[in-house]
Amino acid sequence: MSRNILLVLICFFAVFGIMVKADITEIMSFGAPPSSTGAPGEITCAESGCHDDGPMPQEHQSHRLHVSTKNGGFRPGDTIDVSVHVNDPEIQRFGFQLTAVDQAGRAMGQFIITDPENTQILQNHIDLTDRQYVTYTKAGTLAPHIGKHSWSLKWIVPSSHWNSVHFYLATVSANDDNRDKGDRVYLRDTIINLQQMLTTHEHIDNSIERKGQFIIVQQGLMPKPMRIFSITGMMYKEVFDHSSQAMIDISEFPKGYYILNTGLHSYSFIR
Repeated sequence: MSRNILLVLICFFAVFGIMVKADITEIMSFGAPPSSTGAPGEITCAESGCHDDGPMPQEHQSHRLHVSTKNGGFRPGDTIDVSVHVNDPEIQRFGFQLTAVDQAGRAMGQFIITDPENTQILQNHIDLTDRQYVTYTKAGTLAPHIGKHSWSLKWIVPSSHWNSVHFYLATVSANDDNRDKGDRVYLRDTIINLQQMLTTHEHIDNSIERKGQFIIVQQGLMPKPMRIFSITGMMYKEVFDHSSQAMIDISEFPKGYYILNTGLHSYSFIR
């Protein structure tokens, strides 16, 4: 092989390599590859071929999901606000991907994009095709303030499959070196029990009512344990009162939304 031909081949492969690298970087900057949240059956952003040489994915309190609610609970068909928040000192470019599934891995509810400049919905057309994946756009990677970023969207509560919903979230703190290498990936699984969060009226069959700082429960002849849940579906307190009329003092509860579950009924209240 002549020296001139060898030089031509070297130049060709060098240019080809640069083009491929640039193309991959550009594709990744327009959103995380679908099915990269770490949900059942999925890989993570650290395994999808774009952020695969950084630290192992981990959970971190500064990377979180916030799900709001009106009137202390959810009802089928409600549209609620969802936001993703990330904090990482010195970082200016962040990414994320979010999906919602039930315990069996089926897609739950429907995401709505409210900020198309910074967020978008992608789908996997080969596998897990029923799931929606909310992720960033290219413009949505740049944090307005160094060290923290957030994205907002909405989610419609499903009308069926009334059980727990898992919001699987993967976030990325990028080192902004124009390569998808050496970045940090964080994972979070936020679980909300939709049945426990069901909004109810102030009176339910005359069995539960509120008077001031007391919740009064008419238990009849067979009292059962009563459980009080926080807005996230975590049990805050269990009460077992043997009397036919139980009075639960909520004056010492931290301010917030709660759901009282008696085993037969649910009752939402605000402290």
